[in-house]
Amino acid sequence: MKSFGVGNGFGEALLAILQSRGRVFGPIRGADGICRLGPLTRWTSLCADPPYLPPKKYLFPPRERLWSLMADEYRRNGRPEEAMALVGLAPCDLRAIDYLDRVFADDPHYQERRRRTLLVGIACVPREECACRVGDYPPGDLFLADDRLWCGSMQGEDLVAQLRPVLGDEQDRPLPPREFVGRPQENGRLLAAFARSAGAPLWARIAQGCLSCGACSAVCPTCTCYDIVDEVLPGKAPERFRTWDNCFFSSFALVAGGHNFHRERAERLRFRFEHKFFGFGPLRGETSCVGCGRCARACPVGISLEEIRQTLLRESSR
Repeated sequence: MKSFGVGNGFGEALLAILQSRGRVFGPIRGADGICRLGPLTRWTSLCADPPYLPPKKYLFPPRERLWSLMADEYRRNGRPEEAMALVGLAPCDLRAIDYLDRVFADDPHYQERRRRTLLVGIACVPREECACRVGDYPPGDLFLADDRLWCGSMQGEDLVAQLRPVLGDEQDRPLPPREFVGRPQENGRLLAAFARSAGAPLWARIAQGCLSCGACSAVCPTCTCYDIVDEVLPGKAPERFRTWDNCFFSSFALVAGGHNFHRERAERLRFRFEHKFFGFGPLRGETSCVGCGRCARACPVGISLEEIRQTLLRESSR
């Protein structure tokens, strides 16, 4: 893969190019010490820590109008998406966006937004709660590590051409290896343990503290469950919205007739674990947990999928 040395002035030069084509967002540490994604106006403001909320919200908004009924005609939200760049993305967030790309491969709203978004990744230092699950990662359009820049797409090559005056030597190098802090994948053993765990006290024991607040899904970079809500208000055209949903909500699996497929919190916890570690639908068999640790950090009662995974393996081996 093409890589280039970078030196003084590179960051501000890249930021100026990105700002000339649209909005630029990156992780910035606030006065409260928390790192959040926000408009990036200075390269030196970029924070090395992954943001508290993942970049998912820019590509899959929490609430999105899908269409409105105008003059007996359904019309998609026709406002063109603005070009933007997401900068300073950790490898786990790049992996998460790669997963979202496949989940929403046939979704025109997501795809239109994604086509107008550039991704600039950056090497990270794993935190205590990290449990990186994948050693490889997609580079995004550009990737920065160890004073070198990697080019991962045609859009990245266009940026490199504009940056050439501030770039150094060109070399063909692989992406730097990710610092792996998780345990090796044990999908076969884990799947067998999970299959035997239906009705196991483990789920009820952990779920009894769950507040069903939904914080875990809100901060998860790969949670994609949503609800469709129609709004018909006096004096306004009927509209259809897509809003984030959450498998921990008691209403999530409620269907006509009052039946609920996951009435108990233990059932909802087990469903979430299955979805994160063994995939869902066409992506069954692929873990969607990238090991960022955000869910454990956000949970007010300290529920951690990684701890559940370890407990499940440990109890299944007895």
